[in-house]
Amino acid sequence: MQRLHLPRTVPAGIEVWLLKFDFHSTQLMDDWPLLSLDEQMRAQRFRQHEDQVRSIVTRAALRRLLAEWVMSSPHDIQIELDKFGKPCLSDNFGIEFNVSHAGDFALIALSTQGEIGIDIEYRHRDVSNLCIHVLSPVERARRVWSNKNFIDLWVVKESVLKALGFGIAEYLQAITVLPDHGGSYHVMHDQTEWAEVKAWSIDAPIHYVAALALTSHRKLELERPLFLSCFSKCA
Repeated sequence: MQRLHLPRTVPAGIEVWLLKFDFHSTQLMDDWPLLSLDEQMRAQRFRQHEDQVRSIVTRAALRRLLAEWVMSSPHDIQIELDKFGKPCLSDNFGIEFNVSHAGDFALIALSTQGEIGIDIEYRHRDVSNLCIHVLSPVERARRVWSNKNFIDLWVVKESVLKALGFGIAEYLQAITVLPDHGGSYHVMHDQTEWAEVKAWSIDAPIHYVAALALTSHRKLELERPLFLSCFSKCA
C-alpha cells in the first residue's frame, strides 16, 4: 500500500492510499478475519475470484487505515451505512472516507476536512456513449470536453457526487466541471442545499486516471437516491 502525493492545493488532513491487487496472494488469510460478518457475506456474493479479492483486500486495508487514525484495532472499527446508503464510521470521529477500485488497483481516501469522494478508472475505457447523459449545458457550450478527454471528466464528476453522497444516475448534468490550474477543477452547481465542492486530478498508475473531491463538513439532508455508481466500485 502506497500513500500518494497530492496536489499542493489539497488541504492538510487528507490522505489517499493506492493498493495494487495480487489475485494469487495468500494475503487474504490475514485480511479475511478483519472483516465484519456483513463484509464477509458481501464478498462471498461475488462470483468472480478477482471481485472477491478486490472487496476483501480493499475493506481490510480501509479498516487498517481507519484503525491507525482513531488509535484502535481494525477489528473494532464499526462501519455502517448512513440513511442514503453511503458508508461511514458508526462513531463520530470526524473522519470521512471513500474507496474506489478498477482493474488491478484501488484507492482509499481519508479526510478530517469534509466529506470526500474518490474515483479511479481505466483510461482507455470507452465511455464516449455517455457524453449525452453527462455533459451539462455549460460544458456543452464551453466545449472543453471531448471523447479524447471525457474519462477525465467522468472521474471528477463521480468523485464529486460521491463526496456529496449522491449516486450518479440523476445528477451528472446538474454539476459543471471546468479545468482550473495545477490539476484542480472549478466545480459549479445551482443547488442551494448542496455543499461547495473542490476537485483535483491525482496521480494514478499508467493506463488509469483518478480524481479526488472534497466538500464542507455539512451533511446533506435532502432526499436523494441510494449511493450507487454506474461502474460500481465501492468496496
